[in-house]
Amino acid sequence: MIVSELSTQVNDLLRPMGITRNLSAYSILCQCLELVCEQEDRLQAVEKDIYTPIADRRRCEPKAIQSAVRRAAKGAWLTNPEYVQQLAGYPLTGCPSAVQFIEMLYNALVRAV
Repeated sequence: MIVSELSTQVNDLLRPMGITRNLSAYSILCQCLELVCEQEDRLQAVEKDIYTPIADRRRCEPKAIQSAVRRAAKGAWLTNPEYVQQLAGYPLTGCPSAVQFIEMLYNALVRAV
């Protein structure tokens, strides 16, 4: 997938949930999705294969990356729970976890292609 095309698709995906380009979580989610798009297996070891490389680039701890994704998921859930439910494709009883959120976004991108 071409990076500019991915960027446009990610923007279209995140915007209805109130996650806009001015938030740090936006760029973190973009980086997470880029890594998963490169290699889907990274979803099986999220901390090692997604959070750690991003944290290394940003010179922070992997937990900070996980926290940003978790905050974004919570904000999305509070802003537009119907849309988050639609992205999940299965019933959610509450806000998705950070890993669930990344996986839902990735699946939505793959379905859009």
